[in-house]
Amino acid sequence: MLALVLKGRDLPYIAEKLVVSKNTVRTHMRNIYAKLGVHSKQEVIDLVDGQGGER
Repeated sequence: MLALVLKGRDLPYIAEKLVVSKNTVRTHMRNIYAKLGVHSKQEVIDLVDGQGGER
């Protein structure tokens, strides 16, 4: 799922691609954000790109 987020895919696309509900994607994304200490898709992308401290 994280790979799809990093590619900029939206929630409906991810849900369809993984054959799960949109609510399941939301729950997983909320858990990923919490574990990474971020609040948005862009923050995840920045963190992975090594820009986590540059805001």
